[in-house]
Amino acid sequence: MNQSVGENQQSQPSINYGNVKYSFKCLRRHLFKDKVYHVHALQNMITIGEHFNDPNPKYKLELNLKNTVYWKQENGQNKAFGIRYKKNVKYFEASSEQLTKFRQAISCLIGFHSLDEHYKLEKVIGQGSFSKVHKVYRMHDDKAFAMKQVSSKQKNDKENMQLLENEIGILHSLNNESILKIYEVFRIEEHQYGIIVEFIDGICLATLIEQLKKHQNKLKEYDIKIMLQAILKALVIIHQEQVIHRDIKPQNIMISQSSFRNVKIIDFGLSIKNQLQYNRCGTPGYMAPEIVNMKKDQQKAWTSLCDIFSLGVVFFKLLSKGISCFQGQTSDQVLANNKKCQIDWSIVQQYNYSKNCISLLKAMLAKDPDERITAYQALQHPFFADLPPVLSTDFAGNSMTFKSKCIMNQTIDKPNLESINSLNDLSGLQKQQIYVRDLRPSIISRRV
Repeated sequence: MNQSVGENQQSQPSINYGNVKYSFKCLRRHLFKDKVYHVHALQNMITIGEHFNDPNPKYKLELNLKNTVYWKQENGQNKAFGIRYKKNVKYFEASSEQLTKFRQAISCLIGFHSLDEHYKLEKVIGQGSFSKVHKVYRMHDDKAFAMKQVSSKQKNDKENMQLLENEIGILHSLNNESILKIYEVFRIEEHQYGIIVEFIDGICLATLIEQLKKHQNKLKEYDIKIMLQAILKALVIIHQEQVIHRDIKPQNIMISQSSFRNVKIIDFGLSIKNQLQYNRCGTPGYMAPEIVNMKKDQQKAWTSLCDIFSLGVVFFKLLSKGISCFQGQTSDQVLANNKKCQIDWSIVQQYNYSKNCISLLKAMLAKDPDERITAYQALQHPFFADLPPVLSTDFAGNSMTFKSKCIMNQTIDKPNLESINSLNDLSGLQKQQIYVRDLRPSIISRRV
């Protein structure tokens, strides 16, 4: 239920107007006399009062996904916004420019209404147990986006709502070209949300690895180097924001079909930010030893170094024509080998990669996290010495070699190798498939 508060606010805590995200004047039309209000978008609420920095505003609305902001449009431009107040929606008019800035200020912090007035839904490009991914087009400019439609009402509505808000909040805080960009969230129904994200025109790394294994090809070391550098740069940004992804694997890394330097890390459904204690969570075969060997329901402090280990497993597969360092016919066998963490280095050494390449691989896959290299340290490794420095905003990069491009363009005809459930022992297993374009699923876990 939307939480608007009426006129009697004397008993409420004072409002802190010291950190206003955006403010403007709006017009509330009435039958006899229109009224001017001051709108403030704060960190945790929207206030609409008769005075600037009104200590007792007539309208207040908390910024959370359970609340809704309505929009009126005219000729593709925002004309008014609305909030529900005493069972009715009250609209406030302002200039299109002001409303656009206001919309950006509260984007991803509150649910928007009237999805079909803003986006045109096209084909479903992904299907999971509790979600769908649509390709959508924005009405006013026909730009393509993806929309992940999810439900917050499962066995535990409160917990699933927290997971949803957590994923949206983390994506919203990570504004970088190498990380999936989120734009806004729509409240489709009471427990249904549409998350508007960028549409990625590329393939997931799992597809490339499957091609390597199917055709017994291997990438040139230089191409692997370019790709790994780009992924590590993305992880530096993620870790600097005190975020741990917790599910780094080939399905969650998108790559351009023209340049290995253009990567995107996606799916932050298991990510955490600014937390000291964590439960076991991740995907068998990619989990760091300090995580996979935790006892059920055990909690202890661990760090972003677990992401480095997971990326090390991905690195290993790129070097070995798709062979994992933790093999098995079943997920239980993979998990058992993951726990032992006994890596056969000869699998990659047989392909005569450089000493610096193997050195970095072993530093990323160190069993003891105290001996494992960080993302920032990895970028300083001699393995990357012959590459030019890459700015965080420069993702054009060097084109991949002709042979690697041929491998990229080959068509696969069977599911990804990584079709095993992610593991989350906090409250059971849940499987969800996420597709991008016509790609195979990435399977992640959800708390239920």
